[in-house]
Amino acid sequence: MTPAQGDTHMAVQAVSRRPRARGRIRVSTVVKYIVLTVFAVSALYPFIWVLISSLKTDPEIFGSPFSLPSTLHFENYYTAWVLARIGDYFGNSVFYAFTGVLVILLCSAMTSFIITRMDRFRFLYGYFTLGIMIPVHAVLIPTFVLLKNANLYNTRMGFIFILISSNLALAVFILVGFMKGVPKELDEAALIDGSSFARTLFSIILPISKPGLATVGTLTLLNCWNEYLYAYIMLADQNIKTITQGVFAMQGQYVTNYAYMCAGLIIAIVPVMLFYVVFQEQVMEGMTAGAIKG
Repeated sequence: MTPAQGDTHMAVQAVSRRPRARGRIRVSTVVKYIVLTVFAVSALYPFIWVLISSLKTDPEIFGSPFSLPSTLHFENYYTAWVLARIGDYFGNSVFYAFTGVLVILLCSAMTSFIITRMDRFRFLYGYFTLGIMIPVHAVLIPTFVLLKNANLYNTRMGFIFILISSNLALAVFILVGFMKGVPKELDEAALIDGSSFARTLFSIILPISKPGLATVGTLTLLNCWNEYLYAYIMLADQNIKTITQGVFAMQGQYVTNYAYMCAGLIIAIVPVMLFYVVFQEQVMEGMTAGAIKG
């Protein structure tokens, strides 16, 4: 076989292989999208079912649970918001969640900055890491006793303290991994220019750490909004209860109106879903950066 014939034979073989490679890519892509579609449908179906049921009546829910409503009953939302006081509980949850998130972001950012910049305070990282390992149920009774003795039981301030203490360890764990990747030369340059320690943190480090802060803020907001156990134990006054308690209270001892309950669930779910959709890019960027730089 001459060199020219050999080159021609190799070219024919390369061309014959291309359709097969493309076929394999197409099959793998189709399989991937099928798996993702099945997962997405299985994840969204419960939410869609609750949304559809919130626009039905109870007889329709029991008679045809998987069909579309014959008539859209938006009055279910009004009943849940006003008569079942979901609106009041919603406002309480907004206050608890955003107050807790702001304090957690401030405290965790300062703590993480100290841990990553001062060697003598690195032991605090292990201290906060241990806080993640402690089960919630293990400290329920001690927390109740402490709040009772401090006259903070059944108060807004006491519940906010619980939200802060239960989420601070995770926030510090995430931010320490992120701030380790921020060059210390920036701190040294700022100190040479006369910047104080606090100004360095708030003017230089925190703007760089926005993805990490977005991650911490989103995760802690979800935890604060969905908190039920401590809210059930520590909040007895109807005027300061959270939306999770309000939705659970819609379940009667003998009779439950599931249409109103589904409307209350949608009111409780949609805000956090929208918040996560808006900040999902910052969350993913912060988690990826923390994993690489930590």
